[in-house]
Amino acid sequence: MKPALGLGFCFSAVLLAACGGGTGTGAISGEVTPATGLALSGTAATGMAISGAPVNAKCRTGSGTTTTASDGAYALTIAGGAPPCVLQVNNPADNKKLHAIAINAGVVNLTPLTDMLSTRLMRSDMSGVFANPDAAAIEKAVTASTIKQAQADVTQALLVYADLSKLTDFYSTPLKAATSVNASAGDAQDKLLDSLKAKMSAAQQSQMLDLLAKATAVGLPLDNPDLSFKPTLELMPMTATVAVNGKLSFSAATNYPPNVRYIRQPVKWSVQENNGGSITLNGEYTAPDKAGVYHVMVQREDFPALNATATITVNSASSPVFTPYLNVETRSISLRAGAQYFFSAGINYPPGMYYIRQPTTWSLVEANAGTIDILGAYTAPVQPGVYHVRVQRDDFPELMVVVEVIVN
Repeated sequence: MKPALGLGFCFSAVLLAACGGGTGTGAISGEVTPATGLALSGTAATGMAISGAPVNAKCRTGSGTTTTASDGAYALTIAGGAPPCVLQVNNPADNKKLHAIAINAGVVNLTPLTDMLSTRLMRSDMSGVFANPDAAAIEKAVTASTIKQAQADVTQALLVYADLSKLTDFYSTPLKAATSVNASAGDAQDKLLDSLKAKMSAAQQSQMLDLLAKATAVGLPLDNPDLSFKPTLELMPMTATVAVNGKLSFSAATNYPPNVRYIRQPVKWSVQENNGGSITLNGEYTAPDKAGVYHVMVQREDFPALNATATITVNSASSPVFTPYLNVETRSISLRAGAQYFFSAGINYPPGMYYIRQPTTWSLVEANAGTIDILGAYTAPVQPGVYHVRVQRDDFPELMVVVEVIVN
């Protein structure tokens, strides 16, 4: 991890005072140099720079405030300040707050990634942590090993949205954000933030923060699984036909051990043949440009011995072939017990075909999963747990999608 994260490593001069390698005053030629205070700086961005926004810092001793520049940059010095500090920026564009934690002086960015990392470290809503920071609790929660693990957790949780594996330090990696004046000014980290912003809705980001605070695991194998628990895995559809270069949506339904929660569904997808097309982490399959029979496999990551395989027939045609699809806005959602949610599905229609209503049917996989009507209006059960909602095309019954519902 980089020194600006404040993990107890004092590699650079800027950290010497904060880490105990220096003091606030020093004697040079008989003169006393006054303490300069705790200096913090960085960039606030969500892909686009957060401009003209207030940045506030609350530290073990001292606090400070400043305003971001047009490129999202901020800098503040807290006289007599002592870490740890909790930082917060309020984005004027949507009034959402982003947070970060600073253990030492140096660079600390404020982005959705630092907000998620801080949430995972503290296992708590960061607005509450900022409102009443507990220095002892922060020092206990934020160590070299916990930061490494928390960043790995966030990276794993966001796999379906962006590949963060090359971003080794969410907090202090230099960040150059795009601006309203120069939309192409962003660097590689800025583009990752753009991807998250484009692919994650506000509701999904809120759900992710909730799961990062509460989830026990992140879809990794269980070290000591409950021997009485019987894991299940259901793949849909098991057979399908598609035109060359066409697309299909696959779904997997899984159950979970008691009292174990995941940030994302612990499954991974693969195409068995080297030339058999490709499949995303969400189960969206793209057929190859050559006709043939291919296979898609889904495997549980927490119980690797459990897998299922679908057979896909890819047809070639000299004239355009209609390829139906079925999409949903999210594959996993977190709700409070008894809460309502309105599911929706996106489909396409064969040329010249018209329907009185959208030809989809909503249903529940588990008998105790709540209630749902024909239009997708869902009411969660009062009993916390993990349930599944299924949507299926009436005109192409082989197309169905299962959505995971986590009830808190």
